[in-house]
Amino acid sequence: MRVLVVGEFKQGKSSLVNALVGAPVCPVDDDVATTVPTAVRHRDEPCARVAYATDDGGEPEWEPADVEAARRLSTGTPGPGDRRPVMTEIGIPRRLLAGGLVLVDTPGVGGIGSPRAASTASSLPSADLVLFITDASQELTAPELEFLQAARALCPAMACVLTKIDLYPQWRTIRDLDQHHLERAGLVAPIVAVSSLLRQHAASSNDQELNTESGFPALIEHLRHSLATARTTAAEAAAQDVVDVARQLEASFEAERSALVDPQRVGELMARLTLAQREADRLRGQTSKWQQRLNDRIADLGADVDHDLRSRMREVTRVADETIDDGDPRALWAEFEPWLYRRVAAEVLANYALLHQRAALVANEVGALFDAEESEVLAAFPVSAPTEILGNVVVDTGLDDAPSMSVGQSALSLLRGSYGGVLMFGMLGRMVGLGLANPASIFLGLMMGRKSMRDEKDRQLTQARQQARQACHRYVDEVVFVIGKDSRDTVRRLHRHLRDHFAERAETLHRSASDSLRAAQEAVKGDETQRRDRLRRVDTELARIRGLAARGAAVAPSSPSAPAAAGRR
Repeated sequence: MRVLVVGEFKQGKSSLVNALVGAPVCPVDDDVATTVPTAVRHRDEPCARVAYATDDGGEPEWEPADVEAARRLSTGTPGPGDRRPVMTEIGIPRRLLAGGLVLVDTPGVGGIGSPRAASTASSLPSADLVLFITDASQELTAPELEFLQAARALCPAMACVLTKIDLYPQWRTIRDLDQHHLERAGLVAPIVAVSSLLRQHAASSNDQELNTESGFPALIEHLRHSLATARTTAAEAAAQDVVDVARQLEASFEAERSALVDPQRVGELMARLTLAQREADRLRGQTSKWQQRLNDRIADLGADVDHDLRSRMREVTRVADETIDDGDPRALWAEFEPWLYRRVAAEVLANYALLHQRAALVANEVGALFDAEESEVLAAFPVSAPTEILGNVVVDTGLDDAPSMSVGQSALSLLRGSYGGVLMFGMLGRMVGLGLANPASIFLGLMMGRKSMRDEKDRQLTQARQQARQACHRYVDEVVFVIGKDSRDTVRRLHRHLRDHFAERAETLHRSASDSLRAAQEAVKGDETQRRDRLRRVDTELARIRGLAARGAAVAPSSPSAPAAAGRR
């Protein structure tokens, strides 16, 4: 069972993992943080391995390493030859992990809405449980709640862990506020309050009371319950496979038994089996109903996901333009730029969550044509957010070159405008007998200088706003371009994945129908003594198969019984 430990930067994720396993497997320091996902699993002896990115962008290459080297590489330290690690895995002998539990410490640098958070989110479909870490210094923030809502679509099993309760006496108030925020957002997730520091002290002093106060026994109990649930789910899936196989075997033996019991109706039986074989053969063709349905739904999926991405980016652009027009981008850009990155990353994550949800619906709809639910198809095909692509898209605002009036330039503009005004109105004053620099001409000249200075400032502000809007639009357009391409590639891979899966299933049905027809044909070839002997063996096999199907149905109660399924078939 994969448990993803996710959360904001410096919330205590690595300390939590270390406290759970009782070993410093993840680096913890004020100046360094985890920047590469680290998986911790059970091994009989301490060991580690590191995955490095390949030049062709294919599957990463795993290489063995010692535990200390893996810990250093998890902080982003370049590997041998300056190769970039993309994941580390550390194995240690721990009873907590021996049952199949795998803890994955994820990066949190840059904020929940950053591209690195999209990397964390890309692993959510393959997770069995998500532990969202937030400390007791403050209640859940809006970006954290947005991330939780997007993550729930990718991994419904979720729990919140409130860390550092030893540092904040008011942690109970924070816990209650967090629970209120979760309920208001429609999120169902338990909150477990823990202290990694108390856990470490309890382990070193073997203090059971202090260990209970740390909150970790409750967290471990939740993990064990989740592990038991995951085992039950896996057992039900395996039992469902047993029931499906038993149905096909039973159909084959039932066909043979019918031919043995009533040889006079062999012609009718052969006709039915031939028709079944023809129908199964049709499922393998390119014009089969499931092929057409899959092609149609994949086309709809690609169009809807692309439209959703463009709609989200248009909304980002609209909000960005309004923000730029309402202020001075030269002063706001230090806050505006991180907001833009966070907002775009969050929208891209939501778009990929939609892709994953719709893909599951397509799998279920096509699977219904085979009289089966096929949601488990996607287990081998996680939809990953394009972390590297999104992280490499940067915005060049050009605002560094945008004109901005200094005090001297403002004074010069004021003087230039005032000089022209004084000269003009002074000449008019001389026509009525006044001096060139009379009080009226000086006052009016100053007014004109002030207006000239304001006009220049407005011109420069308009130019800065235009540059900021253009920079924002360029960034959003680039995101739509690269993410759209990655999304289309993902849909094509999904199409091939589902097509191959269902084609294999159609081939299995065809093979089962052919075996049934062949068994019935063989059954009528022998004499009466051979048929009676064969009938006894067939009845024995049918009893075994039905007993196996019944045992499978007992484990997977949602499955129909094998005899009933055989009757429908």
